[in-house]
Amino acid sequence: MEIDFGEEAILDKGLEAAQLKFSLVYNKSNPVLSKEDQKTSLARLREIILSENMVTFAEIAVEVLPDLKLSPEDFNTMKKKNKEKSKKLEDNHKDAEENHGEIEIMEALVEIANFHYLTDTKEVAMEKFKTVSEMKLISTGQLIDLTLKKIILGFFWSDFDFIQLCLEEGEKLMEKGGDWERRNRLKVYRGIFAMMSRDFKTASENFLSAVATFTCTELCSYSTFIFYTIVTSIVHLERVSFKKQIIDSSQVRTVYGEIDSLAEFVNALYETRYRDFFIAMIGLHPKIVGDRYLSEHADWLVRELRILSYSQFLESYKSVTLEMMAYEFGVSDDFLDKELSRFIASGNVQAKIDKAGGVIEASKLLNSHMQYQEVIKQGDLLLNKVQYLSRLLGV
Repeated sequence: MEIDFGEEAILDKGLEAAQLKFSLVYNKSNPVLSKEDQKTSLARLREIILSENMVTFAEIAVEVLPDLKLSPEDFNTMKKKNKEKSKKLEDNHKDAEENHGEIEIMEALVEIANFHYLTDTKEVAMEKFKTVSEMKLISTGQLIDLTLKKIILGFFWSDFDFIQLCLEEGEKLMEKGGDWERRNRLKVYRGIFAMMSRDFKTASENFLSAVATFTCTELCSYSTFIFYTIVTSIVHLERVSFKKQIIDSSQVRTVYGEIDSLAEFVNALYETRYRDFFIAMIGLHPKIVGDRYLSEHADWLVRELRILSYSQFLESYKSVTLEMMAYEFGVSDDFLDKELSRFIASGNVQAKIDKAGGVIEASKLLNSHMQYQEVIKQGDLLLNKVQYLSRLLGV
């Protein structure tokens, strides 16, 4: 028996509800949703809560989203349905123990755990999943599936310690015999946790290795997964690698039309269209701050993207006027002066500003880095030619 993630491309109801709640709460103080989107999101969140009888989650949600308009009658109805469903599931479990085998018992326990995941507290759900994992005859593959479900529980409640524990458990199980699909699935789970923890390098590495094999639609849509891959990779990959793994990727290009400003965000920096890159950053900002995994890192991310673009621009010059650079980025001289001064002082941008002459001078360290990158590039080209020649000669 495998844990049922769903045959169709369906986002986990708990994670969908958590994302809707987050975006609606964020929108109250930082409007990023249109009135129509806000109305649609609110209606969808209410629909999920009532259809899944998410009592515990709803009690938390109504405190920050009174517009959900969940009445005492709604709560009483959900509690009544949960009581009936709980009895039915326990009866099924009892029947499985008395009249069936280990597989049926496990299926009954998994149903109970999934039920409490959506309707009960985190602690109760954890205990129910633990009961399943302690079964003697459960296989390694089944344990991995169960561990992934526990990670979803951790994502739902944003419990970093629990997610970390489950990921470590999953890694150990994979060493015992995880198949190809489960290994790829775990990479995406690991990547999302790394992204939540602001470890964009690890997130990028895991996401990139799963681009062609992504099946984790219980976590997010494919377009959102590609969005995560791009955002984590752009601050991690060297320029050449970014072009090869992101810009030239057919999988990445397929989602451009689904997310506003994404195509410009991906291409403008590589093509040194800095003004367009800044505009694309502004266009993507609502999606970044409205995402429950990325929002906390939005300011840091925008800062890193500015540093990256300024440094890339300065690599091409020994010196450049402040006026020219400001024009290229579409900002005022005063804004660029203040921002660059701050980044230079913190050591994030290797340059110095001649205030009197209005000139920015790239440091020797930056120029040395540029020369180093050119040597690496030329070395890679030479190695490729040698390998090609060796194949022709049959060496």
